Amino acid sequence: MATLDGRWTIVFNGEIYNYLELRRELEGAGVKFRTQSDTEVILQLHARVGEAAAARLNGIFAYALWDASERRLLLARDRAGVKPLYYTATDRGVAFGSEIKVLFASGLLEARMDPAQVAEYLVYRHVAGRNSLFQGVRSVPPGHIVRVADGQASEPQVFWKAEVLPHPFSGSFREAVDALDSTLNAAIERQMIADVPLGTFCSGGIDSSLVTAIAARKAPRPINTYSVGFEDASYDESGFARRASSACGTVHHELRVSEAEFVANLPRLVWHHDLPLNFANSVHIHAVSELARRDVTVVLTGEGADELFGGYPRYYIPRLLAPLAVLAPGARVALGRLLGRLPDHRLRKLGAFARRAPSEWLLFNNATSDPSSVATLLGSRVVPPFTFRSDCLESALARTPDSVTALAMLDFETYLVSILDRQDKMSMATSIESRVPFLDNEVIDLARSLPLEYRQTFRHRKRVLKEVALRYLPPEIVHRRKSGFGVPLPAWFAGTGPASTLLDEAASSQRLAETLDGAVLRRLVREHRGGAVDHSDLLWSAVNLHVWQQVFEV
Repeated sequence: MATLDGRWTIVFNGEIYNYLELRRELEGAGVKFRTQSDTEVILQLHARVGEAAAARLNGIFAYALWDASERRLLLARDRAGVKPLYYTATDRGVAFGSEIKVLFASGLLEARMDPAQVAEYLVYRHVAGRNSLFQGVRSVPPGHIVRVADGQASEPQVFWKAEVLPHPFSGSFREAVDALDSTLNAAIERQMIADVPLGTFCSGGIDSSLVTAIAARKAPRPINTYSVGFEDASYDESGFARRASSACGTVHHELRVSEAEFVANLPRLVWHHDLPLNFANSVHIHAVSELARRDVTVVLTGEGADELFGGYPRYYIPRLLAPLAVLAPGARVALGRLLGRLPDHRLRKLGAFARRAPSEWLLFNNATSDPSSVATLLGSRVVPPFTFRSDCLESALARTPDSVTALAMLDFETYLVSILDRQDKMSMATSIESRVPFLDNEVIDLARSLPLEYRQTFRHRKRVLKEVALRYLPPEIVHRRKSGFGVPLPAWFAGTGPASTLLDEAASSQRLAETLDGAVLRRLVREHRGGAVDHSDLLWSAVNLHVWQQVFEV
């Protein structure tokens, strides 16, 4: 879309939820509109206030804005990074897009793996910040803009950053519950505005169930909800989803994905994702998106609540281990080994961290694989420093009074971005748009203003959010133990089915052996199948790397 005078032209992916308020403001200043769209509001706002427009937008967005007068391009991405935005800058020009594949299609860049990023991918399953597993592919960081002039791209400039906390909330806990209830209701109402059918992804967890409950109350007729289950009963949570649907009065739809379907779909979904699938349940999100697309084109989801309200059990790790910081390293290692023999996976994880230096308890809090194991798999003694993550953590610690808030800030700029990337690409591959009410600007600002004891204590996670949820949902849904959206990879890799066959292919791949130590990878496979150690997380990363190399021929 372009302005009438031809100066400003925009290409835009996303939705602006406060565009009506911005439109009224602009009309009050004399601006004339030709359409009813949010796209034109972005155009006119930029024409009026320039680059400051990006910070005024409440929504999910990635856009490129061309200023014909100044001959300058502006790339902008929403504050949480819900919508992806990639670019490459070469001596022949700059290309950009919502998918990495478009950069290769431009002819400015060839698909090549960046070996320097492999260690971070294996440890975290995601390369944070501007870089990616592809050489020369850059990502506009969430809450940033990139200027392009004379064929040159600037360093990303921030317009919003998670480390800059809003003014502290000064009310009581009960007042915080009321404020969150009101703010979340307003956010969901804004995001339900659509000229197409709308539903929710409802897993039966507290976050998606609360979004569903509020949306169901606001809809003029029963809404559609969607969930996906597993044939393995120990991983199947579809019963909780049905319970939430019944409590909310929705029309519920569910499906199951078999191991064979999972493996068969991997190459296609890696292609849609552009990068290795950081989460195994990406396959299931794509499947449930295909199911939803039969009825709706917009869904509301529950992403973002754990980072904003202290929902992850791993946030307890630094506080639980703090008394051990005074112990000698040898004593911590011995205690860690003892914990590692216990049957509870949470205690085993605590034991793994106890064996590490206190300085690493925060940096590796959201890691999926042990850095020392990754170093061995790469044929090295140590992994390289993860500079972007370290810088984010250092900045967060300097601005916050506690480790939980610092970890939440680190997750907001790293782990959450990978979650949102998964959700957007898997749903958009089926032409479904996922909206995230918990990442509405006003919800983000309120959550980050709350004191830690309103968000998380040793007895309660997501304390204030659960109090809101009890106003809408049965207690058994609100207080159920957090389980995540797991996939039975340990059993699949140890078995004889399609996933195990794919793992063997990866372990014998000559191309993968140029990056990973094949002998070490095969040893990990033997140990996993022998029941000695559960290596499924690292093996999943290796399998994904193998599939990605095949799909993109890197």
